[in-house]
Amino acid sequence: MKGVRIMLLSLMTLLLLGCQGEVQYATPLRPVHYPIYFASAEGRALIPVGGYLRITRPSTATSAIGFGGILVIHGFAGSGMADYYYAYDLACPKELDPTNALLVNDKLEAVCPKCHSRFSIVYGGGTPVQGPAQSPLLPYRVLPIDGGLLITTPEL
Repeated sequence: MKGVRIMLLSLMTLLLLGCQGEVQYATPLRPVHYPIYFASAEGRALIPVGGYLRITRPSTATSAIGFGGILVIHGFAGSGMADYYYAYDLACPKELDPTNALLVNDKLEAVCPKCHSRFSIVYGGGTPVQGPAQSPLLPYRVLPIDGGLLITTPEL
């Protein structure tokens, strides 16, 4: 009987430890397909490091902007010379209201105007840094295209 208990305890421990690395996103996953071209007025906002763009409406009939819209930022990635762009859903994972779009403060953090949670966005994490939110922002995939970027639904 003692051997069965030890075996069950070991199995439960392995199962619990195996799930620790999985991130749980609170924001519902919706289709995302949004091209941004650097030559456009919209895309020029992303050229400088720290430049960002809040997308709250689809630009064409074939565009899709996720649950609450898209936040794209030209972020930092350490000492390399490459450009890094990150994209997140604009909905706060605490509020889950697609009409309550995140804002960006002067520290380049995403801020919820309702619950005042703040999120780190310039290094690609989207993690909460202050406030009641516990879940990170839902990240979107950013793909390079000729003359710009394509924001698409992530593979979670």
